[in-house]
Amino acid sequence: MDLQALEGQQFGQYKLMAWLGEGAHVHAYLAREGDSGEYRVIKVLKSNLTDNEAALARFHQEAEAALSLDHPNVVKVYSYDREGDLLYLVEEFCEGGSLMDKLKANPEPLPLAFVVRTLEDIAAALDFAHARGIVHRDLKPENILYNAQGKAALSDLGVTKYADETEARSREGLVFGNPGYMSPEEWQRKAIDARTDIYALGIILFEMLTGQLPFEPSKTGSMMFVHLLHLMASPISVLELRQDLPPSVEPVISKAIEKDPDLRYQSAGELVAAFKAALDSKAAPLPKATPPSSTAASNGSSIFERAARRADPPSFAPPQFPPRPPLPRILFLALFAALLGLLYWWWQQRQAEQEAAEA
Repeated sequence: MDLQALEGQQFGQYKLMAWLGEGAHVHAYLAREGDSGEYRVIKVLKSNLTDNEAALARFHQEAEAALSLDHPNVVKVYSYDREGDLLYLVEEFCEGGSLMDKLKANPEPLPLAFVVRTLEDIAAALDFAHARGIVHRDLKPENILYNAQGKAALSDLGVTKYADETEARSREGLVFGNPGYMSPEEWQRKAIDARTDIYALGIILFEMLTGQLPFEPSKTGSMMFVHLLHLMASPISVLELRQDLPPSVEPVISKAIEKDPDLRYQSAGELVAAFKAALDSKAAPLPKATPPSSTAASNGSSIFERAARRADPPSFAPPQFPPRPPLPRILFLALFAALLGLLYWWWQQRQAEQEAAEA
């Protein structure tokens, strides 16, 4: 069945009005409730998962978890049901669009007041979910939605995972995460917890401030390259792209996206508090060096010193040679890419040896 061709069909009391888009696990439709006329979003689980018992069990578990989340900054899940062989969720409709919509529509960095408000809203949602043992695992701008008043809410907490270390180490579950926002521990298939969402929130904060990702690969969508950047590379300096920000913002971003989860902020609220404090800080500008005036120079030396300087023979100036031209940029990038490729091959070999040893 073509899940993009369900417009006009009836799912329970909801009529599917328009296809909104496709995620990793669902197709989303704008729907209208027959009695009230209110709009909702119907998320239909992809048919290639409905025959999988583990996927069905996960769907029911996570749908129940989503129903229990009642918070002003979490997109409300009203119910879940089955229409023939199709499973679906009924969610709140947010008419203000997503953060990704706003990033695409505004090539310039977003206003600071908007950034702070969004960060506060999403951090409140994350801390609420984390306190209940739920990790989002796929936090990205597409999952941050706005109502008509501009309040941000977190969606797709139905695609969750309880913070159980044994389950988190399983390699047989569904694939989660957008590569641009995945933490190093996700890339390494290690145990994940709430701090994985903190990492993604730090990436999103950087993107809201600059309009780009901190580990943006150069004109390539290579999964391997993105993988290595998150594992090994240092992020782009936010101050290089936003000279108007206080210098104290830099360490806040760096701590949020530390490679080691223990070195990150331990809650989303901590990140918000640190970021707002950094914005409030006013670092004193360095005084500009002022060259001494000619009068001051003449008064600053005695007649004897001036006479001694006149008596000194002129010094011999060595010949000046033009500087050696730097290596072409393309050669440097090629060498860097080759090094990353070798490191990635070495890491894959280690993973294979570890799996063989575990087997």
